[in-house]
Amino acid sequence: MKTVILACNTIRDELEKAAHEIKCEYPFTWIESGLHLNPDSLRRRMQEELDAVDKAQRVLLGFGFCGNSLIGLHSRNFQMIFPKVDDCITMLLGSKENRDRLVRRGGTYFLTKGWLEGEANIWREYEAVLERFGTERTERIYKRMLAHYRYLGLIDTGAYNLEALLPLANKIADTLKLKACILPGSDHYLKKFLTGPWLSPDFVVIEPFATVDLSRLSNNFDSKPNPLQGIA
Repeated sequence: MKTVILACNTIRDELEKAAHEIKCEYPFTWIESGLHLNPDSLRRRMQEELDAVDKAQRVLLGFGFCGNSLIGLHSRNFQMIFPKVDDCITMLLGSKENRDRLVRRGGTYFLTKGWLEGEANIWREYEAVLERFGTERTERIYKRMLAHYRYLGLIDTGAYNLEALLPLANKIADTLKLKACILPGSDHYLKKFLTGPWLSPDFVVIEPFATVDLSRLSNNFDSKPNPLQGIA
């Protein structure tokens, strides 16, 4: 069965590393990470690529639910399979259980190389707000925004030079009044995403000529509120 992968550029380093290690040769198409700011734009961009799929029987979507941006996507003559996660963070941490352990210790805003290099992230947003409103007002805004966060967690996914990112991560943490920490990543979920089995609690399978809707997601995912947020 011919398989292709449509994935978020934010996790490109990690997915390419996992694919290389397991000798997965499925072709990748990458979607710009900045589209996460507008779920409708992200959905339209993904659908454009899905409509362009040629002679594939399976499309793996390397995205989480990402603000319900997957709702409304429709397949043609191929299956669509995507991880059963709110966002990419769970995949980079290796499992929902690993993420839940972090939830219990307090709110964490996550960093990865892909996030820092993305078209839009909290640091670029902070700098834009600072330029517009000045230091005092910007500090008040971000104090409210991050009131439930304690940590700024840099995920060590093993896909990049962690030491090179530490100075910027520490600067962001100091500026946002958060405690910087390094979190162990895992490629377990990513490798399972690439190889299957996909008929498991970890994935949602959409059959050919079907549309992703809320009922499909609610039947496949326990959507409990999660205090951990971020982009990856």
